[in-house]
Amino acid sequence: MLLAMYSIFVFIFIGYAAKILRLVGNKQSGILLGFLLNFALPAQVFNGTYHAEINLAFLFMCLIALLCNICGTLILLLIGKLFRIDRESTIVLCLMGMLGNTLYLGLPIIKGALGEDYANQVVIYDQFVTGIPFAFLAPIMLSLGGKGVFSVSAVLVRLFKSPLFLSLLCGFAFRLIPFEIPKDLFVPLQSLAQTATPVALFAIGVQLELKGILDWKLTTLLLSVKMILAPLILFCFVHFVMGGFTNPWRMVLLEVAMPPLVSGVALALKAKLNGRLALNSVAFGLLASFMTIPLWLYVIAE
Repeated sequence: MLLAMYSIFVFIFIGYAAKILRLVGNKQSGILLGFLLNFALPAQVFNGTYHAEINLAFLFMCLIALLCNICGTLILLLIGKLFRIDRESTIVLCLMGMLGNTLYLGLPIIKGALGEDYANQVVIYDQFVTGIPFAFLAPIMLSLGGKGVFSVSAVLVRLFKSPLFLSLLCGFAFRLIPFEIPKDLFVPLQSLAQTATPVALFAIGVQLELKGILDWKLTTLLLSVKMILAPLILFCFVHFVMGGFTNPWRMVLLEVAMPPLVSGVALALKAKLNGRLALNSVAFGLLASFMTIPLWLYVIAE
C-alpha cells in the first residue's frame, strides 16, 4: 500500500515538475490526454470488463456505493441551502462531491492495498459508479451553466460517443461469445492498458495548480463530506447491516473515499461555474488522500 502511494506521488510530482519547468505545455498535455482517453483507458476498460468477475453481489456493492455518494451530495446541497452558498458554488459542491477519482487514483491504490485480483473489478466499478453518472451529470451541469438544454438524447449521444462506454459494451459483448478467447491475444491490449495509470497520474500532475488558494472553507467542506462522511456512511452500513468487511467491501469503501474526479474541473470551467473550487478540491483532495486513505485502510483492516 505504501509503495503504491509512493509511486502515485512520484508520477504526479514528475508531471507537476514538468509543468513548472515548462517541459510540457498545453499541446503535449492534450496529446497525452487524447492517448489516455481514446486508447489506454478503453483498453483497460475492455480488458477489465472481459476478465472481471461480475455477479449480483458486486452490482449490489456498486449500487450501495452510488447511494452513499448521493447521500453525501444531498448533504452538501442541504448545507448550501442552509448557509445560502451561491448557486455556482453549490452546483460544484454537488458535482465534485458525487464523483470520485476511482480509476486514475483508485486503481493503483486498490492494487497496492488488496492485490492485482481486484484491478479488473475496479475498472467495472469506475464505469458504473463514476463513468456513467458523469455522462448523465455533464449535460445537466452544462445546462445549469447556460451552455445548452438538458435532454435524454444529449445524454445518450454523449454515452455512445465515449470510447470508455463503448469499450465497456464491447467487453460485455465479448463475454457472450460461447468460447474463451486465448489469453495470449490480450497481451498487446494489456500492455497498452498498463500505460494508463502512469500517464493518467502524470497528466494529473501537469494539471495540478497549488497557487491562489481561494474558497478554502468550501474546499474543506467538500473534502470532508466526500472523503470522510460518505465513506463513514458506507462503513456504518457494512458494519451494522452486512456484519463486517470482506475484501470486496474494503475495495468499495476505499473507492468511495477517493478525492474528487479530475474531469469535474474541466466540466465546471466549461459551464462557467466555480472552477477555482473544483480545482482546489482536486489538488488538495489528492494531498489529503495520502493521509485519509491509509487511515481508512487501518480502520477496515482485519
